[in-house]
Amino acid sequence: MQAKSSRQQQAIVRREHLVDTALALFSQQGYDATSIKQIAAAEGVAVGLLYHYFPSKSELLRAVWERHSFLPELRALLLVEHGETAACVLQKVAERFSAMIDRKESLFRLMVRESQSNSEVADCLHAIVEEGITALGAYLETRVELGELRPHNTALTARMLLGTVLTTHLARLPIRPWVELVTQLLHGISAHPN
Repeated sequence: MQAKSSRQQQAIVRREHLVDTALALFSQQGYDATSIKQIAAAEGVAVGLLYHYFPSKSELLRAVWERHSFLPELRALLLVEHGETAACVLQKVAERFSAMIDRKESLFRLMVRESQSNSEVADCLHAIVEEGITALGAYLETRVELGELRPHNTALTARMLLGTVLTTHLARLPIRPWVELVTQLLHGISAHPN
Protein backbone atom coordinates (compact mmCIF):
# COMPACT_ATOMS: atom_id res chain seq x y z
CA MET A 1 0.00 0.00 0.00
CA GLN A 2 2.88 2.37 0.84
CA ALA A 3 4.51 1.82 -2.59
CA LYS A 4 1.31 2.80 -4.36
CA SER A 5 1.04 5.91 -2.26
CA SER A 6 4.63 6.75 -3.11
CA ARG A 7 3.93 6.19 -6.83
CA GLN A 8 0.85 8.36 -6.64
CA GLN A 9 2.90 11.09 -4.98
CA GLN A 10 5.57 10.78 -7.68
CA ALA A 11 2.87 11.08 -10.35
CA ILE A 12 1.54 14.25 -8.74
CA VAL A 13 5.03 15.74 -8.56
CA ARG A 14 5.78 14.73 -12.18
CA ARG A 15 2.51 16.32 -13.35
CA GLU A 16 3.31 19.55 -11.50
CA HIS A 17 6.80 19.64 -13.05
CA LEU A 18 5.32 19.18 -16.52
CA VAL A 19 2.86 22.01 -15.89
CA ASP A 20 5.62 24.32 -14.63
CA THR A 21 7.85 23.48 -17.60
CA ALA A 22 4.97 24.14 -19.99
CA LEU A 23 4.36 27.53 -18.36
CA ALA A 24 8.03 28.48 -18.73
CA LEU A 25 8.11 27.49 -22.41
CA PHE A 26 4.71 29.01 -23.23
CA SER A 27 5.88 32.27 -21.62
CA GLN A 28 9.21 32.28 -23.49
CA GLN A 29 8.06 31.12 -26.92
CA GLY A 30 4.29 31.58 -26.97
CA TYR A 31 1.65 28.88 -26.90
CA ASP A 32 1.53 28.18 -30.64
CA ALA A 33 5.32 28.12 -31.02
CA THR A 34 5.76 25.58 -28.21
CA SER A 35 5.32 21.92 -29.09
CA ILE A 36 4.50 18.99 -26.84
CA LYS A 37 7.80 17.48 -28.00
CA GLN A 38 9.72 20.54 -26.74
CA ILE A 39 8.00 20.38 -23.35
CA ALA A 40 8.76 16.67 -23.02
CA ALA A 41 12.40 17.23 -24.02
CA ALA A 42 12.81 20.09 -21.56
CA GLU A 43 11.44 17.90 -18.78
CA GLY A 44 13.47 14.86 -19.93
CA VAL A 45 10.48 12.57 -20.48
CA ALA A 46 8.95 10.75 -23.42
CA VAL A 47 6.21 12.49 -25.38
CA GLY A 48 3.91 9.57 -24.56
CA LEU A 49 4.26 10.27 -20.83
CA LEU A 50 3.21 13.85 -21.36
CA TYR A 51 0.14 12.66 -23.29
CA HIS A 52 -0.58 10.22 -20.45
CA TYR A 53 -1.10 13.21 -18.15
CA PHE A 54 -2.55 15.61 -20.71
CA PRO A 55 -4.50 14.26 -23.71
CA SER A 56 -3.92 17.47 -25.68
CA LYS A 57 -1.91 20.65 -25.65
CA SER A 58 -5.02 22.63 -24.72
CA GLU A 59 -5.56 20.32 -21.70
CA LEU A 60 -1.99 21.06 -20.66
CA LEU A 61 -2.66 24.78 -20.99
CA ARG A 62 -5.77 24.45 -18.84
CA ALA A 63 -3.71 22.60 -16.22
CA VAL A 64 -1.14 25.42 -16.29
CA TRP A 65 -3.87 27.97 -15.74
CA GLU A 66 -5.59 25.96 -13.00
CA ARG A 67 -2.35 25.34 -11.11
CA HIS A 68 -1.25 28.94 -11.26
CA SER A 69 -4.56 30.80 -11.24
CA PHE A 70 -6.29 32.63 -8.41
CA LEU A 71 -9.21 30.18 -8.20
CA PRO A 72 -7.96 28.04 -5.30
CA GLU A 73 -7.10 31.10 -3.22
CA LEU A 74 -10.39 32.79 -4.16
CA ARG A 75 -12.40 29.75 -3.11
CA ALA A 76 -10.55 29.62 0.22
CA LEU A 77 -11.18 33.32 0.84
CA LEU A 78 -14.88 32.91 0.20
CA LEU A 79 -15.20 30.12 2.76
CA VAL A 80 -14.98 32.60 5.61
CA GLU A 81 -16.89 32.79 8.83
CA HIS A 82 -20.05 34.85 8.66
CA GLY A 83 -18.44 37.26 11.13
CA GLU A 84 -16.38 38.93 8.40
CA THR A 85 -18.15 41.66 6.49
CA ALA A 86 -18.49 41.60 2.73
CA ALA A 87 -16.34 44.74 2.61
CA CYS A 88 -13.52 42.96 4.45
CA VAL A 89 -13.74 39.87 2.25
CA LEU A 90 -13.92 41.86 -1.00
CA GLN A 91 -10.93 43.95 0.03
CA LYS A 92 -8.97 40.75 0.74
CA VAL A 93 -10.05 39.35 -2.64
CA ALA A 94 -8.81 42.49 -4.42
CA GLU A 95 -5.54 42.63 -2.48
CA ARG A 96 -4.71 38.94 -2.88
CA PHE A 97 -5.74 38.83 -6.54
CA SER A 98 -3.49 41.85 -7.10
CA ALA A 99 -0.59 40.23 -5.24
CA MET A 100 -1.04 37.00 -7.18
CA ILE A 101 -0.95 38.87 -10.50
CA ASP A 102 2.29 40.51 -9.35
CA ARG A 103 3.77 37.09 -8.53
CA LYS A 104 2.57 35.45 -11.75
CA GLU A 105 2.61 38.33 -14.19
CA SER A 106 4.14 36.22 -16.97
CA LEU A 107 1.19 33.81 -16.83
CA PHE A 108 -1.37 36.59 -17.05
CA ARG A 109 0.39 38.38 -19.86
CA LEU A 110 0.77 35.06 -21.71
CA MET A 111 -2.93 34.26 -21.39
CA VAL A 112 -4.09 37.73 -22.41
CA ARG A 113 -1.62 37.96 -25.32
CA GLU A 114 -2.27 34.46 -26.64
CA SER A 115 -6.04 34.70 -26.23
CA GLN A 116 -6.09 37.43 -28.87
CA SER A 117 -5.02 35.06 -31.63
CA ASN A 118 -5.73 31.56 -30.34
CA SER A 119 -9.25 30.33 -29.70
CA GLU A 120 -8.04 27.44 -27.48
CA VAL A 121 -6.30 29.89 -25.17
CA ALA A 122 -9.27 32.27 -25.29
CA ASP A 123 -11.67 29.45 -24.38
CA CYS A 124 -9.45 28.34 -21.50
CA LEU A 125 -9.09 31.88 -20.17
CA HIS A 126 -12.82 32.50 -20.49
CA ALA A 127 -13.72 29.29 -18.63
CA ILE A 128 -11.40 30.04 -15.70
CA VAL A 129 -12.49 33.68 -15.46
CA GLU A 130 -16.14 32.63 -15.48
CA GLU A 131 -15.46 30.13 -12.68
CA GLY A 132 -14.00 32.93 -10.58
CA ILE A 133 -16.88 35.26 -11.33
CA THR A 134 -19.39 32.53 -10.52
CA ALA A 135 -17.68 31.77 -7.18
CA LEU A 136 -17.49 35.42 -6.16
CA GLY A 137 -21.05 36.05 -7.39
CA ALA A 138 -22.32 33.13 -5.29
CA TYR A 139 -20.56 34.55 -2.23
CA LEU A 140 -22.19 37.94 -2.83
CA GLU A 141 -25.56 36.22 -3.24
CA THR A 142 -25.20 34.70 0.24
CA ARG A 143 -24.50 38.17 1.61
CA VAL A 144 -27.70 39.39 -0.08
CA GLU A 145 -29.64 36.54 1.52
CA LEU A 146 -28.19 37.49 4.92
CA GLY A 147 -29.38 41.08 4.43
CA GLU A 148 -25.91 42.61 4.36
CA LEU A 149 -26.21 43.59 0.69
CA ARG A 150 -29.27 44.62 -1.23
CA PRO A 151 -30.41 42.46 -4.17
CA HIS A 152 -28.35 43.22 -7.25
CA ASN A 153 -26.62 41.54 -10.19
CA THR A 154 -23.95 39.74 -8.16
CA ALA A 155 -22.18 38.34 -11.24
CA LEU A 156 -21.77 41.87 -12.58
CA THR A 157 -20.38 43.07 -9.25
CA ALA A 158 -17.90 40.17 -9.24
CA ARG A 159 -16.91 40.96 -12.83
CA MET A 160 -16.42 44.63 -11.94
CA LEU A 161 -14.16 43.87 -8.98
CA LEU A 162 -11.98 41.23 -10.61
CA GLY A 163 -11.90 43.08 -13.93
CA THR A 164 -10.78 46.32 -12.32
CA VAL A 165 -7.93 44.59 -10.50
CA LEU A 166 -6.78 42.81 -13.66
CA THR A 167 -7.08 45.91 -15.85
CA THR A 168 -5.10 47.96 -13.33
CA HIS A 169 -2.25 45.47 -13.64
CA LEU A 170 -2.41 45.03 -17.40
CA ALA A 171 -2.32 48.80 -17.86
CA ARG A 172 0.60 48.95 -15.38
CA LEU A 173 -1.11 51.65 -13.36
CA PRO A 174 0.98 52.65 -10.35
CA ILE A 175 -1.95 52.95 -7.94
CA ARG A 176 -3.62 50.01 -6.20
CA PRO A 177 -6.81 51.62 -4.81
CA TRP A 178 -8.38 48.43 -3.50
CA VAL A 179 -9.91 49.93 -0.33
CA GLU A 180 -11.45 52.77 -2.34
CA LEU A 181 -12.63 50.36 -5.03
CA VAL A 182 -14.44 48.15 -2.53
CA THR A 183 -15.88 51.18 -0.72
CA GLN A 184 -17.28 52.63 -3.94
CA LEU A 185 -18.54 49.26 -5.09
CA LEU A 186 -20.34 48.61 -1.81
CA HIS A 187 -21.73 52.12 -1.48
CA GLY A 188 -24.12 51.35 -4.29
CA ILE A 189 -25.13 47.87 -3.10
CA SER A 190 -25.04 48.02 0.69
CA ALA A 191 -28.34 47.34 2.42
CA HIS A 192 -27.22 49.52 5.32
CA PRO A 193 -25.09 52.41 4.01
CA ASN A 194 -23.00 54.21 6.63
